[in-house]
Amino acid sequence: MIPINLKGKNKMVSVSSYYFLQQPTTTTRHLLSSTRHVCCIPQVPPLPPTPYKYQFQIVNLSIAGSRVTETEMEVNGGAVSDPETIRSQFLQLLRTRRNAQVPLTVEPAKPVVKPMFQDVTPPTFSEAMESCPKADIGNLKELLKEENLYLHTEAGDQGKLPVLILSTKGNNQEKRPAVAYASRGYVAIGVDSRYHGERASSLTTYRDALVSSWKNGDTMPFIFDTVWDLIKLADYLTGRDDIDPSKIGITGESLGGMHAWFAAFADTRYAVAAPIIGVQGFRWAIDNDKWQARVDSIKAVFEEARTDLGKNEIDKEVVEKVWDRIAPGLGSQFDAPHTVPAIAPRPLLIVNGAEDPRCPLEGLEIPKTRAYNAYGEAHSDKFESQHSFIAVCIHYKPLASSKLKYPTNFSIFRTHFPSKNMTNIISSSSISPLICFFVFFFWLGHGGALGIQHSAAAINGADKIRSQFLHLLRTRRSPQVPLTVEPSKPVRHPLFQQVPTPTFSEAMESCPKADIKNLMERLKEENFYLHTEAGEQGRLPVLILSLKDSKQKRRPAVVFLHSTNKNKEWVRPLLEAYASREYISIAIDSRYHGERAHNLTTYRDALVSSWIKGETMPFLFDTVWDLIKLADYLTQRKDIDPKRIGITGESLGGMHAWFAAFVDTRYAVAAPIIGVQGFRWAIDNDKWQARVDSIKAVFEEARIDLGKSAIDKEVVKKVWDRIAPGLATIFDSPYSIPAIAPRPLLLLNGADDPRCPLDGIKTPTKRARKAYAKAHSSNNFKLIVQPGIGHEMTSLMVKEASDWMDKFLKQ
Repeated sequence: MIPINLKGKNKMVSVSSYYFLQQPTTTTRHLLSSTRHVCCIPQVPPLPPTPYKYQFQIVNLSIAGSRVTETEMEVNGGAVSDPETIRSQFLQLLRTRRNAQVPLTVEPAKPVVKPMFQDVTPPTFSEAMESCPKADIGNLKELLKEENLYLHTEAGDQGKLPVLILSTKGNNQEKRPAVAYASRGYVAIGVDSRYHGERASSLTTYRDALVSSWKNGDTMPFIFDTVWDLIKLADYLTGRDDIDPSKIGITGESLGGMHAWFAAFADTRYAVAAPIIGVQGFRWAIDNDKWQARVDSIKAVFEEARTDLGKNEIDKEVVEKVWDRIAPGLGSQFDAPHTVPAIAPRPLLIVNGAEDPRCPLEGLEIPKTRAYNAYGEAHSDKFESQHSFIAVCIHYKPLASSKLKYPTNFSIFRTHFPSKNMTNIISSSSISPLICFFVFFFWLGHGGALGIQHSAAAINGADKIRSQFLHLLRTRRSPQVPLTVEPSKPVRHPLFQQVPTPTFSEAMESCPKADIKNLMERLKEENFYLHTEAGEQGRLPVLILSLKDSKQKRRPAVVFLHSTNKNKEWVRPLLEAYASREYISIAIDSRYHGERAHNLTTYRDALVSSWIKGETMPFLFDTVWDLIKLADYLTQRKDIDPKRIGITGESLGGMHAWFAAFVDTRYAVAAPIIGVQGFRWAIDNDKWQARVDSIKAVFEEARIDLGKSAIDKEVVKKVWDRIAPGLATIFDSPYSIPAIAPRPLLLLNGADDPRCPLDGIKTPTKRARKAYAKAHSSNNFKLIVQPGIGHEMTSLMVKEASDWMDKFLKQ
């Protein structure tokens, strides 16, 4: 075992992540060794609305040593924008200038021997980065494991993201931090930002890209395009077996600090952020004639704009027009006063120099004050911890780039934050060597999970099949659209695709409720459509119930999934019961059900069509895609704790819950009811009949097409392979159930269930217990088999699932 000193309670499991944006990834390698509530909004225009002005007055500002302390300050300005709204607007803006989307794939690469720097005199040494704390390991370089790969984030040359990852070979932590500190047990990641390092072809690549953006308005090379890459990077990192997706940090220097700031704002999967000499007030600088130093750092584009605008010299009008053209909203709705507070309640440390002309200290007064208010309202003291985190590094100067050099540890991310901590601005005349600048980015989660097809040898196990599954989901998708919310009305007469229509469920009615006499009056109901992709079936109906007068700022949430031929309204008794107990309760109509169906045969017809055409996956997988998009939405709501989202369902809904929890780690707790089964086992052991009978029409269609006189195991296998590829092979329960570890998982089945034969889940159960034991989380897995029960959800199962959610989501 490598002698790594990791602080915190979860040493062997927890992973921390930080992103450092500064110099080329090679330059920051020293650090390596030592990750939306989206609502329905108008289309983002090419140029933002006329920016408004911030007005503030500092009555008195005292400086004690190098740390700024407010003694009396009054700040006035426009109201802070709703974080969810501006995050949604920003994500929509990013999509407006994207190349064609491609599956998020991994391509192996080789180490960069001679990295490209766009400085006239390439840098050779950074005292700050070299000073980053390392574990005392004599043979560190021999113990380092290096991975070089390209992550394809979109079509085109610039959609090929170079990534460098360092970690220690002998570390026995299953999931580790992903920052620049490989020697201290982190997984360290560095990337080349757009038009830098391996993404540059000459000394003027970045400069030329900025000028082209001004001329053509089709790219956003200054900050925003790299933020898109960081979102995609998070999709990849959160799927790795060796990284804890809930502990990803991000930091960077200068341009990298700006990347870290905006990535943390846009993607809540970045759990901790520490931008270094990057956060600034762009609008404030224009209004107060303090824009010169920032402009000088990328002057070529401003000179080009000056000429085009017929000006003799660069002035504030030129500056404003350039920002509006190459980074729309940077000087208005996406400026620091709005985006910095939107990072709350996640830990945020802002490190600046007191005399930095590119990031004037006065320009941070409004964002700092608003951030303090936001963190105070979020009661974010609970985020103070000693956990480790993961980090990714990126470039420092706009003209310097290449991948990280030697991984190192950055202690600033593991410190406690001040009381009401979350935003702390440290000012000094110069940045001390104590502060190690990272060119390090890490994207874990969000926005929307994308398919990843891994070809790198380092990616295996649970990460590999999750990647393959996500890739499969993307192969049969309609065109992607911004994840938007469309208001709807309650459904008075929900459609059931069975005769007779069910009217009552004793099991659901038995779900534990809080003793609230006027519960119905106190419930808040939300009905809306979430657009998850183009087309009619990309319109996801959602029903949410919660208590109107809850005193909790952020509550746990549970998603409930209905069985075959039913709808979201059917599970309303469960929604009401959980809502009475201070949960946010969510239900959806699965594909071709409820509001997504037109008649009694919609689901059956979709299954048959999938067999004939092979264009969709109506059995399980298409709804799992919706659940990934639903997680994108739920994790951005102000009333939901993104780390406390559970998922459960009955029968078809149990299968949906199983696969959603397998593929998306944002579902923190799962309790599938009469859903988990062994599809391959059933075929091999001639126990497939009951499952086939539940959706028999598609198998009959296949039988005829295959020239069979009766449905047999060959027909069954071919149908599964056609309508749900991998369901009876690589994605079956023996592989996907253990991949949920170490998150809490409760399986509830009937002992005599012919659709989910008990013998068919012996192997997945055995493997799951082994996976949970390996993760030191044996108590997080449980199988309950109710004697004498067939394919039926019982009151006991409902009660056990309820207790399971309370146990893990109400801690």
